[in-house]
Amino acid sequence: MPRLLVCKPWRSRLTGPAFSRLYREFHRAPPLLGFFENDETVFCWFAPLTPTSPFLPVHPSQSDLFTLDARHGLVLLTALGADGEPLCLIVWDPIFHRQWLLPLPEFVDYPTVPDCAAAVLCAADGCDHIDCHGNPFRVVYVGTDEDGVAQACVYSSEDRSWSPVTSCEHTDLPLLVISSRPNALVGDAVYFLCHQETFILQYDLFNQELSMIYWPPLPKCKCGEYIVMPTEDGVLGCATLKESKLELWSMEAGTDGAVKWAIRRVVELENLLPSPPRYAISCANGVDVFFVRTDLGTFTVELNSGRVKKVSNSTNIIPYMSFYTPGTSIVKPVQACLSLLSYDLQII
Repeated sequence: MPRLLVCKPWRSRLTGPAFSRLYREFHRAPPLLGFFENDETVFCWFAPLTPTSPFLPVHPSQSDLFTLDARHGLVLLTALGADGEPLCLIVWDPIFHRQWLLPLPEFVDYPTVPDCAAAVLCAADGCDHIDCHGNPFRVVYVGTDEDGVAQACVYSSEDRSWSPVTSCEHTDLPLLVISSRPNALVGDAVYFLCHQETFILQYDLFNQELSMIYWPPLPKCKCGEYIVMPTEDGVLGCATLKESKLELWSMEAGTDGAVKWAIRRVVELENLLPSPPRYAISCANGVDVFFVRTDLGTFTVELNSGRVKKVSNSTNIIPYMSFYTPGTSIVKPVQACLSLLSYDLQII
């Protein structure tokens, strides 16, 4: 929502709950306020991409925080020890300045479980996720042990506990989770990429089960060269770069029942970017904004408008999307919000 200089009655109406709700229902997808990046060599830890962002660019003094995921207005971080070992998880609501400290799952035994990935999501019944923040939430945590067995469980803020650990394994290959690639929430399942090209991990939120699903490999594409995401139709999709073309795919069942990839859109980036694109880093679901790596840095590419902008030199980027009305949310300076481990934590 743009900043407006108006009289107090109009400002009260524009920032009131009725108008704000109608505004959110009309736009549906929350705007991309900015992104988090895990790179000590760059200036910003959180970088705003819109003038309505509640935060200024900042690099925190806490170098022991690592961003894992962001979804439904929440950010998931892990606190690291002196040797890089994970100590605990933190769920953060930056808009309303709330944080929750979570213990790690019982199967996390660093360094025997070095490969891990996690997802945070709203758990409110019937929520449309247009403008949800905070309670209740769930955190899905997936890791690979030293024998190549994938293990997972889900944390519920309502139960204040982790579910029983579920696992799956391949008969011949280790199920190594890619921790630096985006996950995808599609329906009642969260999907995580593996280093192998022919299958991914699926965590069923309803049954609380982890499984390995085979999927057809993309032509001439390795597992680290694409990202998974939900499509507009609510099915599992992915994006990959081939030469200068950004290809968007969706998973479909053929007439014979076999699962296959179907191309749904191709965007030529050669004339948009100042340098040849190398690979897609992440995307902001619902607003068609992709983060693309080039030799000159990382750029955002807005598919609908064709606008591009250099935003970072980092390759580990987590987009943050949320509605935010200036003057109404309980926002404190981001420097204060980043003091997560020292105060104002709800231990659950």
